[in-house]
Amino acid sequence: MKLQIHKIILWPKNGGKYRDLDFAPGKVNIISGSSKAGKSAVIPIIDYCLGSERCAIPVGTIRKTCAWFGILVDTDEGQKLLARAEPGNQRSTDDMFIVEGQYIEIPETIDSKNTNRENIKEILNRLSGLPNLGFGDDSFEFGFKNRPSFRDLMAFTFQPQNIVANPDVLFYKADSYGNREKLKSIFPFILGAVDSKSLVIAWEIKELRKQLKTLQGELSTIEAVSKRWQAEANVWFYRAREYGLVDANVQPQKEWPRLLEQLQGIAQKTSRDAVATPAAAESSTKVLSTLREREKLMGENIFVGKQKLDDLREIKAEAQTYTSSLKKIGERLSLSSWLRELATNNPNTNPLAFPTLSPSAQLEELCDALAKIEQVASSTPRVSASVESEIVRLRNLIRQDTETLAGIQSEIKGIEARDELTARHALQMTEIDRFLGSMQHSIETYSEARSDSSLAERVKALEERIKILEPQVSDESVKLKTSQILAQISYICALITPHLDAEWADAKITLSIADLAIKVKHDGRDDFLWEVGSGANWLAYHIAMLLALQLYFLKKPDHAVPHLLIFDQPSQVYFPVKSATKKTASDQDGEDKELVLDDEDRDAVRKVFSVLARGVNRTKGRLQIIVLDHAGSEVWDGIDGVILAEEWRDGEKLVPPRFEG
Repeated sequence: MKLQIHKIILWPKNGGKYRDLDFAPGKVNIISGSSKAGKSAVIPIIDYCLGSERCAIPVGTIRKTCAWFGILVDTDEGQKLLARAEPGNQRSTDDMFIVEGQYIEIPETIDSKNTNRENIKEILNRLSGLPNLGFGDDSFEFGFKNRPSFRDLMAFTFQPQNIVANPDVLFYKADSYGNREKLKSIFPFILGAVDSKSLVIAWEIKELRKQLKTLQGELSTIEAVSKRWQAEANVWFYRAREYGLVDANVQPQKEWPRLLEQLQGIAQKTSRDAVATPAAAESSTKVLSTLREREKLMGENIFVGKQKLDDLREIKAEAQTYTSSLKKIGERLSLSSWLRELATNNPNTNPLAFPTLSPSAQLEELCDALAKIEQVASSTPRVSASVESEIVRLRNLIRQDTETLAGIQSEIKGIEARDELTARHALQMTEIDRFLGSMQHSIETYSEARSDSSLAERVKALEERIKILEPQVSDESVKLKTSQILAQISYICALITPHLDAEWADAKITLSIADLAIKVKHDGRDDFLWEVGSGANWLAYHIAMLLALQLYFLKKPDHAVPHLLIFDQPSQVYFPVKSATKKTASDQDGEDKELVLDDEDRDAVRKVFSVLARGVNRTKGRLQIIVLDHAGSEVWDGIDGVILAEEWRDGEKLVPPRFEG
């Protein structure tokens, strides 16, 4: 994402002229200065104007004197002025001001807001090209709880003073749990292991699964209705026979297709075809009697089966206990061979041998008896497999008998209900017509459901589509791509590290996403950065990893991460603030005089600026780096691509004195 800082602007509360600070695009911009000049406020100001949740701009002179903070940025759409009001006693304010255009003239004053933080965030999300898809708990959504935001990308941009050489924290704001977990969850997307296309596919799979679940529910309902209708078909036939629509001597067909033909033939009749006869009622009684006999038989079968099943389970448990006991006996015995061995030992051949026994007939008899006991103990009964097989068979029989019993009871209920209705009401023509109408409708509904194959075809098509898409966004695929990309980034780091002041210049460094930390591979060990000593190492590996990430992102067209890096006081490990300046006896004007770094430390700091400059030059102006530091010009003079933006010494600061007037 193209986002380079063109200016930082401060509007004073006293109504005076604004203060602007210029930066060059595609360069390493240096702000050099003494302590308490405002260097550490630069990152919070930029972050605040880019829509941070709270205002981290230091309280004191800056907050007291400034009414608005702003940045002028260059983007692919042209320039954008993003300004945000000083929050006063609040933690922050959402009041913001925006101007967009190819070239923007800075307004002398800002009288009121014209937008808010949420709108600015949406603009930045759009500029970064982040997907506008929602995220939830679906297994193919890679753990995202919500969509990646432009705000998440600041982790790869800012390296404030407390992080730039921190062995425990690598990324901006990754020291809080919520930010850490969000960053870890979106890392595969940031690296490109999950791209926008993958997110679209994951979203499509989610929608297809919703459709599939709905259609499967409809299909299951139809199948359930069909099975229920088949189970009730005999009841329809017996009712038709009671109405006289079927001869009393005619029985329902046993095969379903032929029974359906019988019912379809009956449904074509009218009430005029009904002939009520005593034989029909008598036939119904016979059917009911037969069904009750079958019900009784099935109940007895189920009872006997359950009794047998309980007995077999008890046998199985006892067999397992007996087998365990025999196994223990066999392990504890084995005496016969041991006694025989003692009887055959020759004490004259080995003075350290175990005590011996004298061979005798009684000893041999004892050994033979023990051997027989051991043989019995070692023979494990093989009953468990056959018992288990019989248990499975009985379970199936009980299940089948239970299903048969349920069908019989359903028929009995239907006939009894019909007999009760017949006893209460005379068989009238209108009732028969209603029965035939219901029967016709039921048959038509069943036939339509069975003949409509489109639903099953749609279910099959959805299943096949999901099967094709799933491998493209599988966890294994994402993990493999992530591993390959991390290997590329590690390779870029290996090209950078030798040019820095790292203790092990040839050590391979890798990024652990699970820990959001650097691992150093050296002498066969993998050590986290916090396990490696020296601030020089911490700084070198921070610089190498952040620069390597940016160089990798720049290889990808339209990558979402802004091509911008800001380091606050990277030289602090060589050039601490407290030793950076001193007063001398000759300082008559009371001004601070800069200490000169010794040759070794100066060379180490110069390596940092040289590496950053090489990175910027390699990108041909697409990457901008800003460095805020105490170090003087001796550590960057003559390095191609490095320029001095401003120097804050001798009274020069971020906030000019006129703001306090």
